Amino acid sequence: MTDSELFVVWGWSLVVAAVVVVLAAVLLIAILLVARRILSHARQALAAAEAIAEDTNVIWKLDDTNRVAGEVLEAAESIEERGGRVAGTLQSDRAASGGGTA
Repeated sequence: MTDSELFVVWGWSLVVAAVVVVLAAVLLIAILLVARRILSHARQALAAAEAIAEDTNVIWKLDDTNRVAGEVLEAAESIEERGGRVAGTLQSDRAASGGGTA
């Protein structure tokens, strides 16, 4: 191989190496830009998820509301039962004393 052929091969090798380096740099820059875009979208998704979690806290508190409503219902039923017994006793007392109305 002559010196001129060697320089041609070396020159083409240098050009190919330069193209590979440029392509690698372009790909790395593209990866960096995509990663930044992914990070931006992830931040938006996190903000949306936090807003959804905040908006749905009310749903999780419904269990407490239902429990308290059940307790209120039990208390109302107890009051109704005892009030009925008191009313019945008062009517019995009135009937026994002759003060009942017809």
